[in-house]
Amino acid sequence: MRWSSRLLRILKNRCLSVELQVFSPVRRQGRGGIFFMARIRRLLGWLVFFVMTSREVPAAPPSSALSGQDFVALVPRGSLVMVGGGGVPRAARDYFVAEGKKGTGKLVVIPSASVSGPGKPRQEAALEWAGDFPEASVLDCATRQDALKPEAAQVLEDAQAVWIGGGQQSRLAELYQGTPVEKALRAVLKRGGVVGGTSAGAAILCKIMIASQEKKPDEPVMGVGWDLLPRVIMDQHFMARKHEARLRNAVRTNPGLLGLAIDEGTALVVNQRLLAVTGTGEVRAVWSHNGKEVRDLQLKAGDAGKDDLVRLWRMAINQPPSPSGKPALENGSIVAVGGGGMVPEVVEKFMELAGGKEALIVVLPTAGEPGDSDREARQAGSFFKRAGAKNVRSLPGVKRAEVDSPEYVKVLGEAKGVWFGGGRQWRFVDAYEGTKALEAMRGVLARGGVIGGSSAGATIVGDYLCRGGPLGNREILVPGYDRGLAFLPGVGIDQHFAQRQRFADMELFIREQPAFLGVGIDEATALVVHRGGALVLGPGQVHLYRQGKPKRAFTQGEAFQLD
Repeated sequence: MRWSSRLLRILKNRCLSVELQVFSPVRRQGRGGIFFMARIRRLLGWLVFFVMTSREVPAAPPSSALSGQDFVALVPRGSLVMVGGGGVPRAARDYFVAEGKKGTGKLVVIPSASVSGPGKPRQEAALEWAGDFPEASVLDCATRQDALKPEAAQVLEDAQAVWIGGGQQSRLAELYQGTPVEKALRAVLKRGGVVGGTSAGAAILCKIMIASQEKKPDEPVMGVGWDLLPRVIMDQHFMARKHEARLRNAVRTNPGLLGLAIDEGTALVVNQRLLAVTGTGEVRAVWSHNGKEVRDLQLKAGDAGKDDLVRLWRMAINQPPSPSGKPALENGSIVAVGGGGMVPEVVEKFMELAGGKEALIVVLPTAGEPGDSDREARQAGSFFKRAGAKNVRSLPGVKRAEVDSPEYVKVLGEAKGVWFGGGRQWRFVDAYEGTKALEAMRGVLARGGVIGGSSAGATIVGDYLCRGGPLGNREILVPGYDRGLAFLPGVGIDQHFAQRQRFADMELFIREQPAFLGVGIDEATALVVHRGGALVLGPGQVHLYRQGKPKRAFTQGEAFQLD
């Protein structure tokens, strides 16, 4: 076959594989000398393995140190394809090849996890993939010293795809962890490439990895791997080799990290923050908040196996939410609208609470879908301008450099009103959680100003974040994205309430989260909260749900207490 002859030329001219020259003179000795040196090699190998697995495993950042912007910054820019051993599922292989053919289309295979030596598995590893790529090279260093040489990392300089074969992840760590090769692998992802691996080649992708196990199969030995998929501990051959206990112990000793277990014949595909499972088995997410209790979540192949990486990170690190206070305000006002349009009296009320037509009103359009010009126009505060507001300022930035900039903090520090637009509420969390901008927004209320929003913008002002899932808004309870910005403590707010028949969802909410007050707001209707209580504006109703109490509904002009 044509690609076979091309591969032989590649292997001859491009492969990087250096033999252990220090031992070569011994081969001229008798069989006893050869066997003696073989024993020395094995002893040295075990010594290096012991050093690699005994080095101090880096501690994960504490929970309090991570917030919305921090999680977003950790998301890989490219793609990862991780197989739990066994065969590579067809869909995962097709995805790897399609992503790998972008850009330069160059593939680099790293077969170094194999214990059979650098020469034997090299051709087999490349032959498996070479027919699918216009160019293929092999990186297979025999020693760590070889991996430290500049030419090792140079093999990866223009690679679009990298595949790491199975074997022993401790060998991969011994050779490449902390070298320019690891840095070059991260650069592949940074420029939008794809890195994949099976078995050991999947486990090594995480900085804190299971290197091996003690004599007892449920006691893992932790080691230091590569840092391509942050805040994750990967385990493979999960069900086939009964690894459940060892992964649970691994996350128990590393609270806040996300354990991902992949069955044989199964792949987890990470496309930036989107996760998808393909193959014959399942992927299990395992985590522990406190180092004692362990929780898990099953991800099966198909649409049911899709999830969001940031959501799982947040779920692993954050304790379940609890109310930050009673549903009341000490200063300022809240105006939460149930979506579906802004009636004039609600707009006028918001402007009145902000201090009139001359007051500075800041609009935050950061939850909207890109390209939706109509929604962007509403989010930019056009309804305020039509009502006569003369000082409306839009702050569309979502990156930390923008959100925490002196300009944004200054504008928010002078604002009398802040308005959150519609869209998807999780985008507000990613943009503002833990930022200086959020603290400046709290200052608006402290000064007696007003904070409000419609649809997603209404939900985000609450304490519990209803329908926070990045993959859809059908679920009212989405662990991980279940914390609002809590301008109004102790409540979870749902919108489009009667129009979308969300009554059963709210009943589920108060059953699962009985400490919170559930608030459902109909379209074009506003819940206005101030220090003295609350009232309703607009044509619909505001519905209150409290565990153990009858449901209540209030209409236009009715005043009431939230609790």
